Amino acid sequence: MPSVASFTMAPPAVSFEPVNWRELLAVGIVANDLSAVTIARCVGVSIDAAEDALAVARTEGVIGPNGIDPAEAVRMVGELPSQVVASVHTVVARYLLSCGPARLLEAISHSRSAWDFSPAGELLTIADLAASTSLSVGDYRSARECLEFANEFATTDPPRVRITRLCQLAAALDGLGLVAEARSHLATAFQIAEFEGEADLAITAAVEYVLPVDWYAGDRRTTAQLQRAEVMSITEEHRVMLNAARAMAEMRIPVPTADEHQVAWVTRPTVAQPLAGDALARSVGSSAQARLLACLAWRSTHRDPQYLAQRREVAAEAFDIAQRERHPGRMVDAAVMLGVDALESGDRPGFDRVVTVLRWVAEVDENPRLAWHAHTVAAGAAHLDGDPDTARHHRDAARTLGMSVGISGWFGAELMLLSQELLARRDPQEIAAHLPDDSATALLNPLAKLIVGLGHSVAGDQERAEDLLRKVMRQFDPEASWLLCHTRAVELAIRVGADDVVDQLWLALEPWHDHVAVDSQAWFCDGPVSGWLAMLAQYRNDLAACRRYVAEAEVVAQSLGDKRTLARLGALRAESGIATGNGGDGRSPLSEREIAVLQLVVDGWNNPQIAESMSFSRSTIRNELSVIYRKLGVANRVEAASYAVRTGICTPAKVSS
Repeated sequence: MPSVASFTMAPPAVSFEPVNWRELLAVGIVANDLSAVTIARCVGVSIDAAEDALAVARTEGVIGPNGIDPAEAVRMVGELPSQVVASVHTVVARYLLSCGPARLLEAISHSRSAWDFSPAGELLTIADLAASTSLSVGDYRSARECLEFANEFATTDPPRVRITRLCQLAAALDGLGLVAEARSHLATAFQIAEFEGEADLAITAAVEYVLPVDWYAGDRRTTAQLQRAEVMSITEEHRVMLNAARAMAEMRIPVPTADEHQVAWVTRPTVAQPLAGDALARSVGSSAQARLLACLAWRSTHRDPQYLAQRREVAAEAFDIAQRERHPGRMVDAAVMLGVDALESGDRPGFDRVVTVLRWVAEVDENPRLAWHAHTVAAGAAHLDGDPDTARHHRDAARTLGMSVGISGWFGAELMLLSQELLARRDPQEIAAHLPDDSATALLNPLAKLIVGLGHSVAGDQERAEDLLRKVMRQFDPEASWLLCHTRAVELAIRVGADDVVDQLWLALEPWHDHVAVDSQAWFCDGPVSGWLAMLAQYRNDLAACRRYVAEAEVVAQSLGDKRTLARLGALRAESGIATGNGGDGRSPLSEREIAVLQLVVDGWNNPQIAESMSFSRSTIRNELSVIYRKLGVANRVEAASYAVRTGICTPAKVSS
């Protein structure tokens, strides 16, 4: 331990005249520092007297090679007057506070011991300053210790101080992954703030209570607090934050389950989307905190494939703000959203970039919930790469973390990731051993029904498989994992020979042929939609469409590194007798918007000009071009323009005379 002697300390709080060397040695024991200067300054004696006491202690054998015997130390401290002990603790606590984050817990420990003697205000100030410092550097354990100490003894503080302290304690608990405990303190903070008429703090507590939103949507206390906050005297920025929080809380209502695992929701876009849209519009020019919340709310309430282009732009803005604000939880939430949107766009490098940030944040912050997110997304990426061993490693780590702090989503992630392992092996006996009975909570989720239905089909029970398929066809929700649910239904419909369902799936998926099917958390990427359309086309004996969609899907799958899709397409080529090639019908794999961007490239426009013309950000246009290059199999804008003109995707640029 660094010696207190090398620093200036406050003078002792009491006058003390030691009568023997044992008492001076006891002072050093209380201070946890046996230096002469520390002992002298703690009780106001000369350094010579303290050195003499230490010399006698060594001569008497009290201080040996291994220090002082613990039992003897207790006896010696017991010989000191209680006020002296408290005074020493106070002096040392003041010093330790000046030593930075590494010594804060020691300062709090000494403060606790000095409580009966030291001024309450001074020690609470120490605790509050230590907590703020700890939170700022991500030391959530120290922050929790400091704040719990302050809450324990602060009984007469003004309401704003108490409310702020409760919100800080909630932040510390959230940083430790203890979301339920954090929400309990936020609820108390809201109640006090509401009673005292502290609108800004009430809104802060109510909004933080909503987050993280996915696993607590529809909670009655959440919506009640937000509604009560809305009638308080609030600013325009507060209105933005409340509307954003209301949108997230109202979007998904949990389907009741018989156990603690939440796996299914009913979405309410007609309620939530107007709130999110209003928050996003109002947030222009607001603080970074309000704008970030509005972006997250809009993105989390607009999952329908039709919103993909704007989703990417809004999620990218949220991610940028969260990084600038260095808010770990918001960074991870935005990273997952942006990663999902990148995958759905076929942008694997974009996905990998945000996942790298996600994993870095989780590692640096040491928050179990964020680490859980990182492992689940990494497991999903490993499945996409055809690497089951790495996927299993991350799944095991995620399960351990999720169970350790009670993350509500751990069970859903476990099912999604485990199902991919089982389906990859296609062992009928293994799959049959994992099939749940009809009362299983998981079967409330449409996607789980489809996965279980495919398991029944592989295990030989086609009747049960078709029953689950037809039940799911009545449950599809554009604001859930819509594309993934439909692509998961494709193989099952073909296996059970449900021709009417095949026709429904064709009509549903064909408009989104240029998308990639992925769930809302990036746990399960089913590859290019065009690959599943190719499978449907083969079943419908439409060889031309099959050839076209195989060619389109192969380009996207190659850019994604999607080994599962490439293997499936290879088998489809062999079964259908399709030769390798580019499809032969001249159909572009690009969306209408991507063709519009490419035409401007052909016309010689640069990125800023394209962004201004299409009312998008420059980063969005850069992302669009990256996707275009991958879909066309080219390296840069020159090659893309040449390919577009050569194949007839775009018209040649007009040359002025």
